[in-house]
Amino acid sequence: MNDCPVTKAWKILGKPWRIVIVSRLLEGDKTFNSLLWSLQGISTRTLSSVLKEFIEMGIIEPFSKDEKHGYRLTQKGEDLAEVVAKIKQWSEKWLETAPMNLNT
Repeated sequence: MNDCPVTKAWKILGKPWRIVIVSRLLEGDKTFNSLLWSLQGISTRTLSSVLKEFIEMGIIEPFSKDEKHGYRLTQKGEDLAEVVAKIKQWSEKWLETAPMNLNT
């Protein structure tokens, strides 16, 4: 089961906040504070940890431009755009009107 591509991807992207952070970065380059603001409920520690992991995996890269420091997706990260779009479509189709208890 360890060789299953879905299992491998889920070990990285299935952790809390991962796919949502990718989604936000698909909107464009972000500073740490703009990511923190857009991800209501995430702690600074968790965001820092995820960003560090994503840098190590080559999904994002830090950048500096005109006194501005932030993060952007690499090609590896941008290749997740279709995955994020499909998750969004599925959610809009099946979860928009369904009552949900996300604490289970």
